[in-house]
Amino acid sequence: MISKKTTLKGQYEKLTERLNKSLDQVNKLTETTPTPAYAAAPDPNILKNLLDECEDSDFWQNFKKAAPIMFCVSIEEDQNLRQMRDMSFIEELLKTKSILTLLNNKLQEGNADIDLIEYSIATKMLEQKLAVLTALNVSVDGDGDDKVSFNIFGTNKSIVIDKAKLKEAITIQDAPVVERQATADDNKIDLPQINTDNISEEEFLTQALAAIGPLKKSARKTLEKESFIKVFKYTGDFAKMKNRALKQVAQEKRVEFFNKDNKKYLEALKQNINDEERAYEQSSMVMFDRLSISPAMFEKT
Repeated sequence: MISKKTTLKGQYEKLTERLNKSLDQVNKLTETTPTPAYAAAPDPNILKNLLDECEDSDFWQNFKKAAPIMFCVSIEEDQNLRQMRDMSFIEELLKTKSILTLLNNKLQEGNADIDLIEYSIATKMLEQKLAVLTALNVSVDGDGDDKVSFNIFGTNKSIVIDKAKLKEAITIQDAPVVERQATADDNKIDLPQINTDNISEEEFLTQALAAIGPLKKSARKTLEKESFIKVFKYTGDFAKMKNRALKQVAQEKRVEFFNKDNKKYLEALKQNINDEERAYEQSSMVMFDRLSISPAMFEKT
């Protein structure tokens, strides 16, 4: 007879393996996705409300709803693909119903050989599949051969697709294209480092403006990605340069109160943070003035 301890160990190992696989995948995605460099460490309090935290946000549900609808409309003119689409829908619907029924029966019977972790993961996977099946089973009054429409979750807007125009925009090829996962190098921009030792602020600004080069702006009067990254980097470097002397003075001031007057030490620390924030704002304004851009444009970008 297998002990409960052995069973739990196996479930734990299975869950760990699955989590590690997902963690590797999400790490690769974040490497290739422009995300804030200052992203905070995970908040442990999330685990206290784990299920609710893992639920999809309203807007995220559009990715599960719109994508299958767009795909189905896209292949409608190809008879073979349309037949595969319809058969796949029926097969997945019946298979999902069968598995959910079997899982429910096992739970209702109170069966002892249930792997709760495996059942939980399987249920979540089936819920994701059900979301797609449900999205494809929604009808809208007025839709037909000429158009298809659907609401956008999290907003009061909707999308209407002209099937005739979409048909003109889509070409179904008889050969596959080469797909690959994006890598960190795809978004990498080589930016020269400016040695801030023994140079003046004016010299730094001159070198920074040369490294940034002509700014590229979009039709919306915002900076394009590459220009924004350059401005962001050298503005930060300029602020660090200006803050070096400030940090040194602040450190000397804090040392005066260290292990002597905790209240004054904390006040000195808070004052230093405020001073650094002001210095960064001043550095940004100097850089923006030289580049002839406004803080509003930078923030909008």
